[in-house]
Amino acid sequence: MYLMAIDIGSTSIKAAIYDYSGHMVSSGRRKTEVVYKHQDGQEYAFWDPDNIWQCVTGASSEAVARLGRPELVKGVAVTGFACDGVPIDKQGKCLYPFISWHDNRTLEQLEWFSGQADYSRVYSINGQRPWHLNTIFRNLWFKQHQPRLYSRIYKWLLIEDFINFKLCGAIATDFSLASTTLMLDQKKLKWSQELFHLFDIDSDIYPQPRPSGTYLGEVSGQAGAQSGLKAGTPVVLGGLDGLLGVYAAAGDQEQHLVGVIGTYEHYHRCLSQPILKPEGLNQSIICQAHVIEGKYGAYGVMVSSGILEWFKDNLAGQEAVQSKNIWEVLMQEAEESQAGSGGVFMLPDMFGSTCPIQDNYSRGAYIGINSRSSRQDLIRATVEGLNYKGLELYQAIAGYTGAGSERIMVTGGATRNGFWMQNKADVYGKIIEVPQIEEATPLGAAMVAGIGVGVYRDFIHAYEQIEREVVTYEPDMKKHKKYDNYYQHVYSKLYKALKDINQYISSQIK
Repeated sequence: MYLMAIDIGSTSIKAAIYDYSGHMVSSGRRKTEVVYKHQDGQEYAFWDPDNIWQCVTGASSEAVARLGRPELVKGVAVTGFACDGVPIDKQGKCLYPFISWHDNRTLEQLEWFSGQADYSRVYSINGQRPWHLNTIFRNLWFKQHQPRLYSRIYKWLLIEDFINFKLCGAIATDFSLASTTLMLDQKKLKWSQELFHLFDIDSDIYPQPRPSGTYLGEVSGQAGAQSGLKAGTPVVLGGLDGLLGVYAAAGDQEQHLVGVIGTYEHYHRCLSQPILKPEGLNQSIICQAHVIEGKYGAYGVMVSSGILEWFKDNLAGQEAVQSKNIWEVLMQEAEESQAGSGGVFMLPDMFGSTCPIQDNYSRGAYIGINSRSSRQDLIRATVEGLNYKGLELYQAIAGYTGAGSERIMVTGGATRNGFWMQNKADVYGKIIEVPQIEEATPLGAAMVAGIGVGVYRDFIHAYEQIEREVVTYEPDMKKHKKYDNYYQHVYSKLYKALKDINQYISSQIK
Protein backbone atom coordinates (compact mmCIF):
# COMPACT_ATOMS: atom_id res chain seq x y z
CA MET A 1 0.00 0.00 0.00
CA TYR A 2 1.23 3.49 -0.83
CA LEU A 3 0.71 7.23 -0.40
CA MET A 4 1.10 9.95 -3.05
CA ALA A 5 2.26 13.54 -2.81
CA ILE A 6 1.91 16.21 -5.48
CA ASP A 7 4.52 18.95 -5.07
CA ILE A 8 3.98 22.23 -6.94
CA GLY A 9 7.46 23.72 -7.31
CA SER A 10 8.74 26.81 -9.07
CA THR A 11 10.95 24.80 -11.42
CA SER A 12 9.04 21.53 -11.62
CA ILE A 13 5.88 19.76 -10.52
CA LYS A 14 6.47 16.35 -9.00
CA ALA A 15 4.22 13.44 -8.15
CA ALA A 16 5.88 10.98 -5.79
CA ILE A 17 4.55 7.68 -4.43
CA TYR A 18 5.96 6.34 -1.14
CA ASP A 19 5.56 3.19 0.89
CA TYR A 20 4.59 3.56 4.52
CA SER A 21 8.26 3.59 5.61
CA GLY A 22 9.06 6.63 3.46
CA HIS A 23 10.76 4.92 0.53
CA MET A 24 9.90 6.43 -2.86
CA VAL A 25 8.68 3.70 -5.18
CA SER A 26 7.60 5.77 -8.17
CA SER A 27 7.57 9.34 -9.40
CA GLY A 28 6.75 11.63 -12.30
CA ARG A 29 7.82 15.16 -13.10
CA ARG A 30 6.95 18.03 -15.40
CA LYS A 31 8.70 21.38 -15.86
CA THR A 32 6.90 24.40 -14.44
CA GLU A 33 6.70 27.24 -16.96
CA VAL A 34 6.49 30.91 -15.98
CA VAL A 35 4.68 32.98 -18.61
CA TYR A 36 5.83 36.57 -19.10
CA LYS A 37 3.63 39.19 -20.76
CA HIS A 38 4.09 42.90 -21.39
CA GLN A 39 1.11 45.08 -20.49
CA ASP A 40 0.94 48.84 -20.04
CA GLY A 41 4.70 49.14 -20.28
CA GLN A 42 5.32 46.57 -17.53
CA GLU A 43 6.39 42.93 -17.60
CA TYR A 44 4.04 40.64 -15.71
CA ALA A 45 4.67 37.01 -14.70
CA PHE A 46 1.99 34.33 -14.56
CA TRP A 47 1.35 30.65 -14.02
CA ASP A 48 -1.28 29.42 -16.48
CA PRO A 49 -3.93 27.39 -14.56
CA ASP A 50 -4.53 24.95 -17.41
CA ASN A 51 -0.80 24.36 -17.80
CA ILE A 52 -0.35 23.81 -14.05
CA TRP A 53 -3.17 21.25 -14.03
CA GLN A 54 -1.77 19.52 -17.13
CA CYS A 55 1.63 19.31 -15.45
CA VAL A 56 0.03 17.83 -12.34
CA THR A 57 -1.93 15.23 -14.28
CA GLY A 58 1.09 14.43 -16.46
CA ALA A 59 3.38 13.91 -13.48
CA SER A 60 0.72 11.94 -11.61
CA SER A 61 -0.08 9.71 -14.60
CA GLU A 62 3.61 8.99 -15.03
CA ALA A 63 4.05 8.06 -11.37
CA VAL A 64 0.93 5.87 -11.29
CA ALA A 65 1.87 4.15 -14.56
CA ARG A 66 5.29 3.24 -13.14
CA LEU A 67 3.59 1.84 -10.04
CA GLY A 68 1.23 -0.15 -12.24
CA ARG A 69 -1.65 -0.48 -9.77
CA PRO A 70 -3.48 2.77 -8.99
CA GLU A 71 -5.76 1.05 -6.48
CA LEU A 72 -2.75 0.66 -4.16
CA VAL A 73 -2.53 4.45 -3.65
CA LYS A 74 -4.49 4.94 -0.42
CA GLY A 75 -4.31 8.73 -0.20
CA VAL A 76 -2.93 11.83 -1.87
CA ALA A 77 -1.94 15.26 -0.53
CA VAL A 78 -0.75 18.40 -2.30
CA THR A 79 2.04 20.75 -1.26
CA GLY A 80 3.84 23.67 -2.86
CA PHE A 81 4.90 27.29 -2.60
CA ALA A 82 3.12 30.16 -0.90
CA CYS A 83 1.05 33.22 -1.80
CA ASP A 84 0.25 32.60 -5.50
CA GLY A 85 -3.46 32.13 -6.07
CA VAL A 86 -6.19 32.17 -8.69
CA PRO A 87 -9.72 33.68 -8.58
CA ILE A 88 -12.58 31.40 -9.58
CA ASP A 89 -16.27 32.12 -10.13
CA LYS A 90 -19.21 30.10 -8.80
CA GLN A 91 -18.94 27.68 -11.71
CA GLY A 92 -15.28 26.99 -10.87
CA LYS A 93 -13.97 28.88 -13.89
CA CYS A 94 -10.66 30.71 -13.50
CA LEU A 95 -11.12 34.45 -13.95
CA TYR A 96 -7.42 35.34 -14.24
CA PRO A 97 -4.10 33.46 -14.22
CA PHE A 98 -2.01 32.94 -11.11
CA ILE A 99 0.15 36.01 -10.49
CA SER A 100 3.61 34.49 -10.01
CA TRP A 101 6.02 35.35 -7.20
CA HIS A 102 8.40 36.45 -9.99
CA ASP A 103 6.05 39.43 -10.52
CA ASN A 104 6.62 42.76 -8.74
CA ARG A 105 3.39 44.48 -9.79
CA THR A 106 2.13 44.72 -6.20
CA LEU A 107 4.96 46.93 -4.92
CA GLU A 108 2.59 49.86 -5.43
CA GLN A 109 -0.01 48.26 -3.16
CA LEU A 110 2.61 47.48 -0.51
CA GLU A 111 3.81 51.08 -0.52
CA TRP A 112 0.23 52.30 -0.10
CA PHE A 113 -0.31 49.92 2.80
CA SER A 114 2.94 50.94 4.50
CA GLY A 115 1.59 54.49 4.67
CA GLN A 116 -1.74 53.36 6.12
CA ALA A 117 -1.00 50.56 8.57
CA ASP A 118 0.77 50.00 11.85
CA TYR A 119 3.17 47.21 10.93
CA SER A 120 3.70 46.29 14.58
CA ARG A 121 -0.04 45.66 14.92
CA VAL A 122 -0.11 43.57 11.74
CA TYR A 123 2.85 41.51 13.01
CA SER A 124 1.21 40.95 16.39
CA ILE A 125 -1.74 39.36 14.58
CA ASN A 126 -0.24 37.53 11.60
CA GLY A 127 3.44 37.12 12.45
CA GLN A 128 4.80 38.54 9.20
CA ARG A 129 6.21 41.81 8.01
CA PRO A 130 3.98 42.69 5.03
CA TRP A 131 5.61 41.58 1.79
CA HIS A 132 4.47 42.53 -1.70
CA LEU A 133 4.04 38.83 -2.51
CA ASN A 134 1.49 38.23 0.25
CA THR A 135 -1.76 37.11 -1.35
CA ILE A 136 -3.77 40.05 -0.04
CA PHE A 137 -1.73 42.49 -2.16
CA ARG A 138 -2.61 40.43 -5.26
CA ASN A 139 -6.26 40.70 -4.23
CA LEU A 140 -5.95 44.45 -3.84
CA TRP A 141 -4.20 44.86 -7.20
CA PHE A 142 -6.90 42.76 -8.86
CA LYS A 143 -9.67 44.82 -7.28
CA GLN A 144 -8.06 48.05 -8.47
CA HIS A 145 -7.06 46.97 -11.98
CA GLN A 146 -9.67 44.33 -12.87
CA PRO A 147 -12.82 45.54 -11.03
CA ARG A 148 -15.24 43.79 -13.39
CA LEU A 149 -13.57 40.43 -12.91
CA TYR A 150 -13.08 41.07 -9.21
CA SER A 151 -16.83 41.46 -8.77
CA ARG A 152 -17.31 37.91 -10.08
CA ILE A 153 -14.94 36.24 -7.60
CA TYR A 154 -16.42 33.36 -5.63
CA LYS A 155 -13.16 32.15 -4.08
CA TRP A 156 -9.47 32.94 -4.36
CA LEU A 157 -7.62 29.62 -4.27
CA LEU A 158 -3.94 29.30 -3.48
CA ILE A 159 -2.14 27.13 -5.98
CA GLU A 160 -2.25 23.94 -3.90
CA ASP A 161 -5.88 24.55 -3.03
CA PHE A 162 -6.66 24.90 -6.72
CA ILE A 163 -5.20 21.44 -7.35
CA ASN A 164 -7.29 19.98 -4.51
CA PHE A 165 -10.36 21.61 -6.06
CA LYS A 166 -9.54 20.05 -9.43
CA LEU A 167 -8.95 16.64 -7.83
CA CYS A 168 -12.04 16.35 -5.66
CA GLY A 169 -14.09 19.56 -5.85
CA ALA A 170 -13.36 20.60 -2.25
CA ILE A 171 -12.71 24.26 -1.47
CA ALA A 172 -10.33 24.48 1.48
CA THR A 173 -6.97 25.76 2.67
CA ASP A 174 -4.77 24.81 5.60
CA PHE A 175 -3.40 26.96 8.42
CA SER A 176 0.16 27.03 7.07
CA LEU A 177 -0.84 28.26 3.62
CA ALA A 178 -3.48 30.60 4.99
CA SER A 179 -0.74 32.29 7.01
CA THR A 180 1.04 33.39 3.83
CA THR A 181 -1.92 35.51 2.74
CA LEU A 182 -1.03 37.92 5.63
CA MET A 183 -4.62 37.66 6.90
CA LEU A 184 -4.63 34.78 9.41
CA ASP A 185 -4.79 35.51 13.14
CA GLN A 186 -2.06 33.20 14.44
CA LYS A 187 -3.41 32.94 17.97
CA LYS A 188 -7.02 32.30 17.00
CA LEU A 189 -6.25 30.45 13.73
CA LYS A 190 -9.08 32.35 12.06
CA TRP A 191 -9.21 35.06 9.41
CA SER A 192 -8.57 38.46 10.98
CA GLN A 193 -11.50 40.72 10.22
CA GLU A 194 -9.41 43.64 11.51
CA LEU A 195 -6.82 43.05 8.78
CA PHE A 196 -9.41 42.52 6.07
CA HIS A 197 -10.99 45.84 7.08
CA LEU A 198 -7.67 47.62 6.52
CA PHE A 199 -7.64 46.41 2.91
CA ASP A 200 -11.38 46.76 2.28
CA ILE A 201 -11.39 43.16 1.05
CA ASP A 202 -14.15 40.65 1.90
CA SER A 203 -12.80 37.63 3.80
CA ASP A 204 -15.42 35.42 2.14
CA ILE A 205 -13.22 35.16 -0.98
CA TYR A 206 -10.91 32.86 1.00
CA PRO A 207 -11.77 29.29 2.02
CA GLN A 208 -12.01 28.62 5.75
CA PRO A 209 -8.64 27.32 6.98
CA ARG A 210 -8.35 23.84 8.50
CA PRO A 211 -5.54 21.68 9.93
CA SER A 212 -3.18 19.86 7.60
CA GLY A 213 -4.17 16.21 7.45
CA THR A 214 -7.90 17.00 7.12
CA TYR A 215 -9.79 14.63 4.82
CA LEU A 216 -11.22 16.63 1.90
CA GLY A 217 -12.96 14.17 -0.38
CA GLU A 218 -12.33 11.68 -3.17
CA VAL A 219 -10.70 11.94 -6.58
CA SER A 220 -13.50 12.47 -9.09
CA GLY A 221 -14.02 10.31 -12.13
CA GLN A 222 -12.84 13.06 -14.46
CA ALA A 223 -9.76 13.86 -12.36
CA GLY A 224 -8.99 10.15 -12.09
CA ALA A 225 -9.11 9.71 -15.86
CA GLN A 226 -6.73 12.65 -16.28
CA SER A 227 -4.32 11.91 -13.43
CA GLY A 228 -4.14 8.12 -13.54
CA LEU A 229 -5.39 7.92 -9.96
CA LYS A 230 -8.30 5.64 -9.19
CA ALA A 231 -11.59 7.49 -8.81
CA GLY A 232 -12.46 7.49 -5.12
CA THR A 233 -8.88 7.85 -3.88
CA PRO A 234 -8.97 10.00 -0.71
CA VAL A 235 -7.63 13.56 -1.00
CA VAL A 236 -6.10 15.01 2.18
CA LEU A 237 -5.23 18.63 2.94
CA GLY A 238 -1.46 19.14 2.70
CA GLY A 239 0.39 22.35 3.48
CA LEU A 240 3.28 24.73 2.84
CA ASP A 241 6.26 23.09 1.16
CA GLY A 242 9.05 24.30 3.45
CA LEU A 243 7.23 23.31 6.62
CA LEU A 244 6.41 19.86 5.25
CA GLY A 245 10.08 19.38 4.35
CA VAL A 246 11.10 20.34 7.89
CA TYR A 247 8.52 17.94 9.32
CA ALA A 248 9.73 15.01 7.20
CA ALA A 249 13.37 15.69 8.14
CA ALA A 250 13.10 16.54 11.84
CA GLY A 251 9.56 15.99 13.13
CA ASP A 252 8.36 18.30 15.88
CA GLN A 253 11.63 18.75 17.76
CA GLU A 254 12.01 22.23 19.24
CA GLN A 255 15.69 22.23 20.25
CA HIS A 256 17.49 23.02 17.00
CA LEU A 257 17.06 24.88 13.75
CA VAL A 258 16.35 22.93 10.57
CA GLY A 259 17.09 24.20 7.07
CA VAL A 260 15.30 23.62 3.78
CA ILE A 261 17.24 24.47 0.63
CA GLY A 262 15.48 24.57 -2.71
CA THR A 263 14.40 27.49 -4.87
CA TYR A 264 14.11 29.25 -1.51
CA GLU A 265 16.24 28.64 1.58
CA HIS A 266 14.62 28.61 5.02
CA TYR A 267 15.78 28.06 8.60
CA HIS A 268 13.06 26.96 11.00
CA ARG A 269 12.43 26.40 14.65
CA CYS A 270 9.35 24.47 15.72
CA LEU A 271 7.44 26.14 18.57
CA SER A 272 4.55 25.29 20.88
CA GLN A 273 3.44 28.95 20.93
CA PRO A 274 4.00 31.77 18.42
CA ILE A 275 6.72 34.36 19.11
CA LEU A 276 5.41 37.72 17.91
CA LYS A 277 7.98 40.18 19.28
CA PRO A 278 8.95 43.50 17.61
CA GLU A 279 12.42 42.08 16.88
CA GLY A 280 10.78 39.61 14.53
CA LEU A 281 9.10 42.41 12.63
CA ASN A 282 12.35 44.36 12.39
CA GLN A 283 14.18 41.36 10.91
CA SER A 284 11.30 40.15 8.70
CA ILE A 285 11.12 36.83 10.56
CA ILE A 286 7.93 34.88 9.90
CA CYS A 287 6.12 33.13 12.74
CA GLN A 288 3.14 31.13 11.58
CA ALA A 289 1.05 28.03 12.04
CA HIS A 290 2.97 24.84 11.28
CA VAL A 291 1.67 21.90 9.28
CA ILE A 292 2.01 19.94 12.54
CA GLU A 293 -1.27 20.50 14.32
CA GLY A 294 -0.85 22.66 17.42
CA LYS A 295 2.67 23.80 16.49
CA TYR A 296 4.16 26.96 15.01
CA GLY A 297 7.19 27.61 12.87
CA ALA A 298 9.51 30.62 13.18
CA TYR A 299 11.65 31.05 10.09
CA GLY A 300 13.26 33.36 7.60
CA VAL A 301 13.37 33.05 3.83
CA MET A 302 15.78 33.89 1.00
CA VAL A 303 15.91 32.94 -2.67
CA SER A 304 18.59 30.27 -2.98
CA SER A 305 18.89 27.69 -5.77
CA GLY A 306 16.81 30.05 -7.90
CA ILE A 307 19.99 32.15 -8.07
CA LEU A 308 22.02 29.18 -9.31
CA GLU A 309 19.29 28.52 -11.88
CA TRP A 310 19.78 32.12 -13.04
CA PHE A 311 23.55 31.56 -13.32
CA LYS A 312 23.02 28.34 -15.30
CA ASP A 313 20.61 29.98 -17.71
CA ASN A 314 22.64 33.14 -18.30
CA LEU A 315 26.32 32.60 -17.53
CA ALA A 316 27.02 28.88 -17.76
CA GLY A 317 28.38 28.87 -21.31
CA GLN A 318 27.21 26.81 -24.25
CA GLU A 319 29.38 23.77 -23.53
CA ALA A 320 27.97 23.56 -20.01
CA VAL A 321 24.38 24.02 -21.19
CA GLN A 322 24.83 21.09 -23.59
CA SER A 323 26.11 18.83 -20.82
CA LYS A 324 23.85 16.05 -19.60
CA ASN A 325 24.66 16.97 -15.99
CA ILE A 326 25.14 20.70 -15.98
CA TRP A 327 25.26 20.98 -12.19
CA GLU A 328 28.14 18.53 -12.00
CA VAL A 329 29.99 20.59 -14.61
CA LEU A 330 29.38 23.85 -12.77
CA MET A 331 30.39 22.49 -9.37
CA GLN A 332 33.57 21.01 -10.84
CA GLU A 333 34.38 24.47 -12.18
CA ALA A 334 33.66 26.01 -8.78
CA GLU A 335 36.10 23.59 -7.15
CA GLU A 336 38.81 24.80 -9.53
CA SER A 337 38.63 28.19 -7.83
CA GLN A 338 39.93 28.70 -4.29
CA ALA A 339 38.15 29.71 -1.09
CA GLY A 340 37.36 33.39 -1.56
CA SER A 341 36.89 33.01 -5.33
CA GLY A 342 40.00 35.00 -6.20
CA GLY A 343 38.55 38.07 -4.46
CA VAL A 344 35.19 37.97 -6.27
CA PHE A 345 32.13 38.40 -4.02
CA MET A 346 28.46 38.19 -4.86
CA LEU A 347 25.42 39.82 -3.28
CA PRO A 348 22.66 37.33 -4.25
CA ASP A 349 19.73 39.76 -4.25
CA MET A 350 18.43 39.15 -7.79
CA PHE A 351 14.93 38.88 -6.33
CA GLY A 352 15.44 41.53 -3.64
CA SER A 353 16.30 40.96 0.00
CA THR A 354 13.95 39.34 2.52
CA CYS A 355 15.34 38.31 5.92
CA PRO A 356 16.88 39.73 8.09
CA ILE A 357 16.64 42.85 5.88
CA GLN A 358 13.56 43.26 3.72
CA ASP A 359 14.31 45.44 0.72
CA ASN A 360 12.34 44.82 -2.44
CA TYR A 361 14.62 47.22 -4.35
CA SER A 362 17.90 45.50 -3.56
CA ARG A 363 19.66 43.87 -6.53
CA GLY A 364 22.37 41.32 -7.08
CA ALA A 365 25.97 42.28 -7.68
CA TYR A 366 29.41 40.78 -8.33
CA ILE A 367 32.30 42.85 -7.00
CA GLY A 368 36.07 42.38 -6.90
CA ILE A 369 36.34 41.26 -10.54
CA ASN A 370 39.71 41.94 -12.14
CA SER A 371 41.47 40.91 -15.35
CA ARG A 372 42.40 37.52 -13.88
CA SER A 373 38.88 36.61 -12.73
CA SER A 374 37.44 33.51 -14.40
CA ARG A 375 34.08 31.89 -14.83
CA GLN A 376 35.23 29.40 -12.19
CA ASP A 377 35.60 32.32 -9.78
CA LEU A 378 32.13 33.60 -10.66
CA ILE A 379 30.37 30.31 -10.05
CA ARG A 380 32.22 29.73 -6.78
CA ALA A 381 31.46 33.31 -5.72
CA THR A 382 27.79 32.58 -6.39
CA VAL A 383 27.81 29.53 -4.13
CA GLU A 384 29.80 31.37 -1.47
CA GLY A 385 27.48 34.38 -1.70
CA LEU A 386 24.44 32.17 -1.15
CA ASN A 387 26.13 30.60 1.86
CA TYR A 388 27.10 33.97 3.33
CA LYS A 389 23.51 35.08 2.98
CA GLY A 390 22.34 31.75 4.40
CA LEU A 391 24.59 32.27 7.43
CA GLU A 392 23.12 35.73 7.93
CA LEU A 393 19.65 34.19 7.81
CA TYR A 394 20.56 31.34 10.19
CA GLN A 395 22.02 33.74 12.75
CA ALA A 396 18.89 35.91 12.67
CA ILE A 397 16.54 32.97 13.36
CA ALA A 398 18.85 31.48 16.00
CA GLY A 399 19.04 34.80 17.81
CA TYR A 400 15.31 35.46 17.67
CA THR A 401 14.22 32.01 18.88
CA GLY A 402 17.11 31.26 21.25
CA ALA A 403 18.05 28.09 19.35
CA GLY A 404 21.21 26.97 17.63
CA SER A 405 23.88 24.31 17.90
CA GLU A 406 27.08 23.03 16.33
CA ARG A 407 25.00 20.91 13.96
CA ILE A 408 22.41 21.93 11.42
CA MET A 409 20.09 19.47 9.72
CA VAL A 410 19.20 20.55 6.18
CA THR A 411 16.94 19.04 3.58
CA GLY A 412 15.55 19.93 0.15
CA GLY A 413 16.55 19.33 -3.45
CA ALA A 414 19.74 21.41 -3.24
CA THR A 415 21.23 19.06 -0.63
CA ARG A 416 22.12 16.68 -3.46
CA ASN A 417 24.81 19.20 -4.41
CA GLY A 418 27.77 17.94 -2.37
CA PHE A 419 30.08 20.88 -3.13
CA TRP A 420 27.44 23.37 -2.02
CA MET A 421 26.82 21.51 1.25
CA GLN A 422 30.52 21.18 2.03
CA ASN A 423 31.04 24.87 1.33
CA LYS A 424 28.09 25.64 3.60
CA ALA A 425 29.76 23.67 6.41
CA ASP A 426 33.00 25.58 5.81
CA VAL A 427 31.32 29.00 5.74
CA TYR A 428 29.13 28.34 8.80
CA GLY A 429 31.82 26.47 10.75
CA LYS A 430 29.16 23.91 11.68
CA ILE A 431 28.46 20.27 10.91
CA ILE A 432 25.82 19.96 8.18
CA GLU A 433 23.63 16.86 8.42
CA VAL A 434 21.58 15.77 5.42
CA PRO A 435 18.98 13.05 6.05
CA GLN A 436 18.88 10.63 3.14
CA ILE A 437 15.20 10.76 2.43
CA GLU A 438 13.97 11.04 -1.12
CA GLU A 439 12.44 14.47 -1.68
CA ALA A 440 11.65 15.63 1.87
CA THR A 441 8.87 18.03 0.93
CA PRO A 442 6.69 15.53 -0.97
CA LEU A 443 7.52 12.91 1.66
CA GLY A 444 6.11 15.26 4.29
CA ALA A 445 2.96 15.64 2.20
CA ALA A 446 2.68 11.85 1.81
CA MET A 447 3.01 11.48 5.60
CA VAL A 448 0.19 13.99 6.07
CA ALA A 449 -1.89 12.02 3.56
CA GLY A 450 -1.24 8.94 5.68
CA ILE A 451 -2.43 10.75 8.81
CA GLY A 452 -5.58 11.85 7.01
CA VAL A 453 -6.53 8.32 5.93
CA GLY A 454 -5.55 6.64 9.20
CA VAL A 455 -2.34 4.91 8.13
CA TYR A 456 -0.60 6.77 10.96
CA ARG A 457 -2.17 7.69 14.30
CA ASP A 458 -0.79 11.23 14.39
CA PHE A 459 2.17 13.39 13.37
CA ILE A 460 4.54 11.80 15.90
CA HIS A 461 3.62 8.27 14.84
CA ALA A 462 4.07 9.12 11.15
CA TYR A 463 7.55 10.57 11.79
CA GLU A 464 8.58 7.49 13.76
CA GLN A 465 7.67 5.15 10.88
CA ILE A 466 10.01 6.79 8.36
CA GLU A 467 13.40 5.15 7.83
CA ARG A 468 16.27 7.61 7.31
CA GLU A 469 20.06 7.71 7.25
CA VAL A 470 22.19 10.85 7.57
CA VAL A 471 25.14 12.12 5.49
CA THR A 472 27.46 14.44 7.42
CA TYR A 473 29.62 17.31 6.13
CA GLU A 474 32.38 18.31 8.57
CA PRO A 475 33.67 21.89 8.33
CA ASP A 476 37.27 22.59 7.32
CA MET A 477 38.11 24.99 10.14
CA LYS A 478 41.06 26.54 8.27
CA LYS A 479 38.72 27.50 5.46
CA HIS A 480 36.13 28.61 8.00
CA LYS A 481 38.60 31.06 9.54
CA LYS A 482 39.13 32.58 6.07
CA TYR A 483 35.41 32.70 5.38
CA ASP A 484 34.69 34.28 8.74
CA ASN A 485 37.13 37.09 7.90
CA TYR A 486 35.65 37.52 4.41
CA TYR A 487 32.14 37.59 5.87
CA GLN A 488 32.99 40.22 8.47
CA HIS A 489 35.15 42.48 6.32
CA VAL A 490 33.46 42.23 2.91
CA TYR A 491 30.13 40.43 2.62
CA SER A 492 28.46 41.97 5.67
CA LYS A 493 29.13 45.43 4.21
CA LEU A 494 27.91 44.82 0.65
CA TYR A 495 24.21 45.49 1.15
CA LYS A 496 24.73 48.85 2.87
CA ALA A 497 27.37 49.91 0.34
CA LEU A 498 25.02 49.22 -2.59
CA LYS A 499 21.66 50.11 -1.04
CA ASP A 500 21.30 53.64 -2.46
CA ILE A 501 22.63 52.62 -5.88
CA ASN A 502 20.22 49.69 -6.12
CA GLN A 503 17.34 51.87 -4.93
CA TYR A 504 18.02 54.30 -7.78
CA ILE A 505 18.40 51.53 -10.39
CA SER A 506 15.23 49.73 -9.32
CA SER A 507 13.11 52.87 -9.21
CA GLN A 508 14.48 54.75 -12.23
CA ILE A 509 15.60 52.18 -14.79
CA LYS A 510 12.95 49.84 -16.15
